[in-house]
Amino acid sequence: MQVTTLSKDLSTFAADEAEILNLISEPLAKQGYAVANIGDISADTLLSVAYYFGEVIPIGRGNDHITEIRTSASVGSKNVPLHNDKSYWRIPPKYLILYCRESSGFENNHMHVSDIHGAFEKLTEEEKLNLTDRSLDIFHPSNRSSGTLVGKLVNYLNGDVFYRLRSDTITKDWQEFNKWEQLVIDNLIEVPFNPGTILIMDNWTFAHGRRLNSVEQGFSRTINRLLIM
Repeated sequence: MQVTTLSKDLSTFAADEAEILNLISEPLAKQGYAVANIGDISADTLLSVAYYFGEVIPIGRGNDHITEIRTSASVGSKNVPLHNDKSYWRIPPKYLILYCRESSGFENNHMHVSDIHGAFEKLTEEEKLNLTDRSLDIFHPSNRSSGTLVGKLVNYLNGDVFYRLRSDTITKDWQEFNKWEQLVIDNLIEVPFNPGTILIMDNWTFAHGRRLNSVEQGFSRTINRLLIM
């Protein structure tokens, strides 16, 4: 698996942007994800940091580069399986940035990440071949009537590999997938995700997810998300 190296000159960035990039670039290259407490930053600063890693993809109704995700007792509180974002796209985003703007009421304010590629490498050669060879109908997780992508779970692009791992987008009635997904679940890494925390990961090879542990008074969290190709 190739590791993307970046040779952009950090001196061309503002001081606070360069400081953030210094904190997250090396861990991202070494381990596939990075997390850092960078405090309160503007949307412009967040966007500038994101563009260091590639082209930011505008999505959503407003075609925005930064998507706001709100989680509360009444909004966005459904259980979400470990997944990599937009795995139902023909080519999913290479990188994902999540930045916690606000959070209250969580007993454990954290995010979970897990190494999809590392889990895949723990399978037998026969299991890997079974996962690699099969083409599947891959659905949109929220709108199964919007059409399907006929694709593979394991994909190769320009010498790199990307995976599609989201159990509610495919028909997963087969042993190899279930074993692979369980390995991903069994190797969760818990990272702190308090307000002012930035989390960036290789969306092609890492999964993420949340566990909603609310307290009696309820909970809420606001996250900025950026998708990078």
